[in-house]
Amino acid sequence: MNRREVSHCSGLDREIVLDIFRLSTRLVRATPNGIDRADASFAAHFLSTDVSNRKALLLTPLGPRAIRASAARKIFEIIQTQWRETTRPEADPAFLRTRAALAGQTPSHVGLPRKLSAASPFHSLRTALEVCPRAAMLHASAWMQMQAIGANAVYLNVSHFPLWVSSYFSWLRKRPDIKPVFMIHDLFPIEHPEFFRPNELQRQVRGLNVIAEIAAGVIVYTPAVADTLMAHLDGLGRKTIPMLVQPLPVSPIFHEQREHDELLAARPYFLICGTIEPRKNHLLLLNLWRELGRSLGSLAPKLILAGARGWENENILDMLERCPEIRDHVIEAPGLSTRSLKRLIDNARAVLMPSFAEGYGLPVAEALTGGIPVLASDLPSFRAMGEGVIRLNPLDGLGWLAAIRRLSEAPAHWAQSRQDRAPAAFSSETYFQRIEAFLSTV
Repeated sequence: MNRREVSHCSGLDREIVLDIFRLSTRLVRATPNGIDRADASFAAHFLSTDVSNRKALLLTPLGPRAIRASAARKIFEIIQTQWRETTRPEADPAFLRTRAALAGQTPSHVGLPRKLSAASPFHSLRTALEVCPRAAMLHASAWMQMQAIGANAVYLNVSHFPLWVSSYFSWLRKRPDIKPVFMIHDLFPIEHPEFFRPNELQRQVRGLNVIAEIAAGVIVYTPAVADTLMAHLDGLGRKTIPMLVQPLPVSPIFHEQREHDELLAARPYFLICGTIEPRKNHLLLLNLWRELGRSLGSLAPKLILAGARGWENENILDMLERCPEIRDHVIEAPGLSTRSLKRLIDNARAVLMPSFAEGYGLPVAEALTGGIPVLASDLPSFRAMGEGVIRLNPLDGLGWLAAIRRLSEAPAHWAQSRQDRAPAAFSSETYFQRIEAFLSTV
């Protein structure tokens, strides 16, 4: 079979065991990141019904063990509640603060302290203490419902976690009949180690060794990631591997009709979504907004940073905290619910993604699904998304500045003719039909 060939079939009778170890640890997060969203979409699909050929894998005191889908679903539901995924914008404090700042009712500069941001250890500890008693009860209940894994099952891991711990997968080496399938989101710690903490490079190297040794199949988002992965696996002695290349679907929330908000729409603003870290190239936008603030003053559009503070970002934080020219024009907005994020995207002049590298770029897909303009770097992952993306070199500051000013001064997209919505490739139904077809072949 060609390494990217997928047979098409309806349904999947084979036993699937979805690894939820990483997902079960995400109770300490206020909102999900990109990998969390992928993990959650698989849990929602594969654990939605309590049938004998759907199970989950959870770390127990005895090591990794399979549990009933119903027990895993209860853990997943409390995580969804913690993430406030269905919270309406009107009930979301993060959205209300952002909306007030856009309207000039509160200062734009949020002034989050570096060590006590929404992702700080203190916040995580407090959240863990609040949710752990119930979470511990759910985990203990799940451990009482451990299940044997049937012959020729598929083990599915979509989170990279914990690929760098070879011993975690020892049980698979004792069960060669079980077919491990892994999702690889990107290879950036290897390809661009300068953007990550020092230990991330060795973690991903160890993870690739595990995949080269035991994987029966791999799922990736784009042909570019597929080619890069195969080049690395070839160097490890793995010449071929069954592989599905399939873009990740967006949440059904982004398929809903646009929600117009008069207060948000009254003044132009732009949005960048994602953790504040150097690969996302926030520094380019902050320097552009410094220029916009100097040249336009109070008429400058606003910039919303929808994401928590991340790593290796000292220069970015210096700009946010100490640059007076951007103080009235840039708003940090961590902790938004998914519905709040959609409301902000709906009323933005454009979503901005000036990243130096992206494995996929889910915020771009989310914006395109609603027909929202997108300015993004000229990267392979964004080229694959079609003509709806205005692509620019991530180092072309003047080009980005001109495009932002043009969109800020032009009539808003909702006042123009309705743009075409994204194709069905972004829908969950299409996506999981292809996932199940692939899993049936490994």
